[in-house]
Amino acid sequence: MSRLPNGLVVSLLSMTLSLLGGCSDAPNPVPNPVPKTSSLSQSNSTEGRRTSSESYDASQEVSRSTNVAEESGATSDVVLVSNDQSKSAAKNSDSDDQPMFDGWSKPAFALVLSGEQHGYFEPCGCAIKQSGGVSRRHDLVKQIQAKGWPVTGLDLGGTVNRNRAQTKLKFQTFLAAMQDMRYSVLNLGPEELKLGAADLLAYHAPDPKDALASVSFVSANVTLFGSPDLGTPIRSKVLALGKHKVGVTSVLGTSFRKEITPEGANVDITIDDPAAALPAVLKELQGQQPDLLVLLSHGTLAEGKALAKQFPQFAVVLSSGGSEDPEFNNPQKVGETLFVQVGHKGKYTGVIGFFPDDVKNRVRFELIKLTEERFQDSPKMVEHMRLYQDLLKDSALAETEPPIKHSSGAKFVGTKACAGCHPKAFAVWEKSDHAHAYDSLIKGRPELKHRWVSRIHDPECLACHTTGWHAQDVLRFDTGFESKEKTPHLLHNGCENCHGPGSRHIQLVEAGEMEAANKEVRLTLADAKKSHCVTCHDLDNDPHFNSESFDSYWQKIKHIGRD
Repeated sequence: MSRLPNGLVVSLLSMTLSLLGGCSDAPNPVPNPVPKTSSLSQSNSTEGRRTSSESYDASQEVSRSTNVAEESGATSDVVLVSNDQSKSAAKNSDSDDQPMFDGWSKPAFALVLSGEQHGYFEPCGCAIKQSGGVSRRHDLVKQIQAKGWPVTGLDLGGTVNRNRAQTKLKFQTFLAAMQDMRYSVLNLGPEELKLGAADLLAYHAPDPKDALASVSFVSANVTLFGSPDLGTPIRSKVLALGKHKVGVTSVLGTSFRKEITPEGANVDITIDDPAAALPAVLKELQGQQPDLLVLLSHGTLAEGKALAKQFPQFAVVLSSGGSEDPEFNNPQKVGETLFVQVGHKGKYTGVIGFFPDDVKNRVRFELIKLTEERFQDSPKMVEHMRLYQDLLKDSALAETEPPIKHSSGAKFVGTKACAGCHPKAFAVWEKSDHAHAYDSLIKGRPELKHRWVSRIHDPECLACHTTGWHAQDVLRFDTGFESKEKTPHLLHNGCENCHGPGSRHIQLVEAGEMEAANKEVRLTLADAKKSHCVTCHDLDNDPHFNSESFDSYWQKIKHIGRD
């Protein structure tokens, strides 16, 4: 892949640090979740993109979570409400009539927890009632600040989901947004490490004068360029919050070692065994006498729970590896350690409250769903999105990133080229939403107009809103859409996104080879229902689409072949 000019990177860093865009997931159909407003008893220690909605089965998620818990030795008697709150009074944290932090007194400090964002910066607007987004998370942080609680943010890593020029722009936008949300720690997950050691070294620019609003890359077991003293990442970080101190470190599970550092590859990244790396880091942290010790574990749930059991000095372990919607069996206790998850795609944010004088409940946890009913949009985050989209425009990635070959070898000709032989089908298309897909990137949904930022230069959106892209891999096919100016005939979601590029079909028709011509572009309803439409109508962007609803969708665009 081509790299961006240095000037663009400098521009992003300088502009965003002074002041993305994937889709955020719509709610998954999880039946009857247990209350998420939660607390666990804590000892008074002084050290302290699914491709089909059919594939999701909430009961399987629960079963898998339970099995992992049993294998790892986690306790099963998880307390889901605090001692000063009756179980009947506990409600879901996304209930609009239930105050957040119900039953909490003022904590000594709060920690905002996030992770496994996977590139979902803001809800894309493809579906209604999408949850998540940094804009709502920023509003949550501001609400906590308004309460007078000292607060900072810790992120588990996994901010992005690819390794391309756009990924690097988005990662830097995430860093700028996290700084404005007063984040202080980012664990280096597999997605961050795939950006490369050199780029991570360039992106890491913490401000020693403001540790609480300065994002440090932290990892106890990852080393870049074979130099532990490089300063990227740092091994741990101690944060002063009010009158108290929090010691934080992070690890990457060895389950990712082959993925990041395959045998024989020279990637300038070393991943040590977390269990071997943590004792020295713990000793260093304990020497600074923190009131609370926190571990961010990016690995499987089993790996996270094993570390919680082996290192009980950590009062809180935030782990990856769980379900996208971690509403079941969360939080848990592993020994005396509070073991928590925050899900995927930024739909939820966790908040830890520290109560040093409460012997039974020193540490409390609440999982908060970021819904549009509860949280307002943050103008500062909207501005980050605007700058990000401007950079995509300036870099012209949709035009300049190398395209891929279509398996048919044919070229895209545009929907109007089909109209001559298929006027009735073309008339149906003209009246469908497919014929206005590109325009929707400019205007957005009516309810989003107050904060909408045009996405017409964003490859992650163009992949389904124009013609000639691989929707799931977000890669342009050779002769696919580049820009409104260069390829106006490929605006919107046209015939060829379903039937394939049409040049060979036209050639065969003109040669009188009708059987071969029809075979070239034939798409059966069975194939469309099974695997084709879902490449754009996936669970992220259209949670109501599935095999059962396919027929109702088909009626809206039903068309025949040649008239």
